[in-house]
Amino acid sequence: MVTGFWPEQKAKEGLHSWSTRNQARLLAIDVVCLTLLFSCYLFASRFPILSGDVLAGLYVASFALVFPIFLSVVFRGILPMIICILGIVLILNSVMLPFYAPGPPSEVNIGGRTFMYPAYTPQAVEIASGMHFFLGVLMVGFSIVVAYRPALMFTKNRPVSPEVEWSNYPIWHDNVLLADGRSEPSVPIKSLITDQDRYLLWRYEYVLANIYGTDYLVNPEGLVPKDSTVAVRDRASGRIVGKARYNGFFM
Repeated sequence: MVTGFWPEQKAKEGLHSWSTRNQARLLAIDVVCLTLLFSCYLFASRFPILSGDVLAGLYVASFALVFPIFLSVVFRGILPMIICILGIVLILNSVMLPFYAPGPPSEVNIGGRTFMYPAYTPQAVEIASGMHFFLGVLMVGFSIVVAYRPALMFTKNRPVSPEVEWSNYPIWHDNVLLADGRSEPSVPIKSLITDQDRYLLWRYEYVLANIYGTDYLVNPEGLVPKDSTVAVRDRASGRIVGKARYNGFFM
């Protein structure tokens, strides 16, 4: 199970890293696409009667413009992706709404008299189209904030992020040279923990270990001084402490 899970997780991490490196470019593309979608919305609301070819071109252009927006958040988590999808559906609906064929009028019986009530009017379509478009833009903007700037929605005195907590510890780089120049035999850190700990080692990106009196983050495949290393353990559970490799595993 672990072997099949690791490549998938590695691919997700790589795509997430790529979207972070290209954040400014992706956001610029989102702004351009939303501006062009606004032009499509204005065009559709001003010219609701179009030929079939022009209408098909407008549909294709609208779908092509929402795809880069979706691509910019799809690798940033399930929540921004869902919010973005809802916003995209509203935007597309605002562009398509003026072209919907009106349904037959409905009959309304009031006080024994029958009235014919229209399915919708041009004014109602215009208002609904505008509401759908701007609500969709707000939801897309909200999804981008959740994806790239979630700290904007955080309140004060929120719990410290695990990344901030683990950044207080230096990373061990297989150094085995003592202060006075003497060397000490190095061994894999896996040889200094129990079999039960080794079974769960795949969950850790780094293991916390005390080396020469200082706590370090050690790669699970790393080498450490044999006689000067002690794995840090949780006092309550007795398990080794470390930085989780996958979200959802609390170490």
